[in-house]
Amino acid sequence: MLSVLLHSYVHTEIIFSLIFAEMLYLFLVFGTKGKFSVGHITDYKNSLYFLSGIFVLFLALVWPVHYVSEYYLFSAHMLQHIMISYIAPPLLLSGLNYKILDSFLGLKYIKSIFQYFFHPAFCFVLFNLIFGLWHLPNIYDLSVSFEQFHALEHSMFITGAIFMWWPLVNQSKIFPSIHYGLKLVYLFLLSIAQIIVFGIITYAPHNIYTHYENTTLVFNLSPLEDQQLGGIIMKVGTALILMGMFIYYYFKWYLSEK
Repeated sequence: MLSVLLHSYVHTEIIFSLIFAEMLYLFLVFGTKGKFSVGHITDYKNSLYFLSGIFVLFLALVWPVHYVSEYYLFSAHMLQHIMISYIAPPLLLSGLNYKILDSFLGLKYIKSIFQYFFHPAFCFVLFNLIFGLWHLPNIYDLSVSFEQFHALEHSMFITGAIFMWWPLVNQSKIFPSIHYGLKLVYLFLLSIAQIIVFGIITYAPHNIYTHYENTTLVFNLSPLEDQQLGGIIMKVGTALILMGMFIYYYFKWYLSEK
């Protein structure tokens, strides 16, 4: 197992992209003479959120999770999906203050287009459609068999997740986040939507992802055990995150009303 982790490869294009995104963010917030600054303390807090999101993407997309998920374990791929869909996107959005967001969203044609895209119903459907589509056995096996399809899969996951999290955590004043009560309903529906994919993967009587039929034994797992572990990681991981957000917004709502 150790030899598998050491015999990995590094996606330099992803590393450079993440570094570029972080440097661009720091330049906008701290290098434009306050044009995109909202306050000294808030700027540093937001920059920590954004850096954390970039770091999570690095862990998920570079090494070792990406290598293991692509060649050895379905369960590692599900961990990767949790990281790029449920952890990194809300951190990135939390780091983008309203001045950065609204300088783009305030443009005439952009605003007209995104007033439909940022509707909570569209965000909800888009993410769950992407999530369900890429877990169909034939499409999934295609994604891990060809690097280009794998990159497309992750790009769609991250994009869909940003839309999914938008109604909850964005700081835009043009397209503000929804009311606390609606956030609770939104989070509850998200947790329900995951049950379908989770149930099929976890309780299938046989291995439905053929890509891992001869690789899981490296980690002393059968393909079916690996698949079941992946389903558990998917459900438990998303449940903990969504439940934590539910409790957080419940008390925020309570305190705001009080």
